[in-house]
Amino acid sequence: MSTPPDATGRALGDPDDDAYARRLDAVVAGHRGDGRAAAQFLADPDADVRAAALGALARCGELSAAHVRSALSDDATGVRRRAAELAPPEVDLIPMLSDADASVVEATAAALGERDWDPAPVRELCRIARDHDDPLCRESAVAALGAIAAGLDTIAAGPDSADSGVTGSVHDDARARSLEVLLAAMEDRPQIRRRALLGLHQFDDDRSLDAVRASLDDRDRQVRAVAGELLGVPVR
Repeated sequence: MSTPPDATGRALGDPDDDAYARRLDAVVAGHRGDGRAAAQFLADPDADVRAAALGALARCGELSAAHVRSALSDDATGVRRRAAELAPPEVDLIPMLSDADASVVEATAAALGERDWDPAPVRELCRIARDHDDPLCRESAVAALGAIAAGLDTIAAGPDSADSGVTGSVHDDARARSLEVLLAAMEDRPQIRRRALLGLHQFDDDRSLDAVRASLDDRDRQVRAVAGELLGVPVR
């Protein structure tokens, strides 16, 4: 006689039920601030439970760089992706831009864009923005390049610029590479063009301004709307 299903459609006693219960336990541990309990699930046989454990430790404030580095080499895509999303600044994420899974690459690019003071990933982000087969990866890389360009300018203009570790040549090289790729991205899909516009607006450069102005006549309504908002002019 078969076991009747529960409300989710799974048979009661199914191994998936046990994994679901452990995943819930990991999440609850995070909400309770019980990092020790959450850490016990990092080696769980179920990938979703391991990913939940990372999030729980982050919620507790106990997710270490060592936890993240270990998770970045996990066999499961979901675990690597979650690790990239949660990685602290001291974890080098640049190698993850070469991950075989596009969702990991996308998450990594987005995470690197949050580190808007760091020019180190610009070369690899440019490669993703230009050449990746997945448009979501290109879009995420374009957005990251715009954020990094803005962050570099903020650092260069700030009172602590001498202590930032970003030298003039590194700053200039990163900005120049980003600008070229963002200009090229204006030939990509509409959602990527919208992201590129936001990045281009960070540059005090004739070519970037020309690209933003030209986008007032873009074939995509939303691209035109972004350009109009940036320039403060009405769009048709």
